[in-house]
Amino acid sequence: MLKNKIVDGKVVVYLVGRLDVSVANEVEEGLADLIDNSGHRKILLNMEAVDYMSSSGFRACISTLRKLNSKDGVLKICNIKPSVKRIFDVIELTSLFDIYENEEAALAAF
Repeated sequence: MLKNKIVDGKVVVYLVGRLDVSVANEVEEGLADLIDNSGHRKILLNMEAVDYMSSSGFRACISTLRKLNSKDGVLKICNIKPSVKRIFDVIELTSLFDIYENEEAALAAF
């Protein structure tokens, strides 16, 4: 299960470690559960503790974004480490996501 907390009706999900093929499916399923079974429509991914992201990790984020978009929901991301942010930039996904420097700024932007 994903570590998360609810702040003013928004779910903050704390991702940790390497978001690669070994955990991406579990993360994607956990996020889908929050959306489909718990009815959450405002999700913030706090990536402060994510050291690495593979294509599987990006797939999980994109899948979650699409699922939320189809339900008039919102996905935001915060606290991306520079090494992970460079990957977002290289594969040109920065413009696809709402990315914020910190959790407070992201929560205020919902």
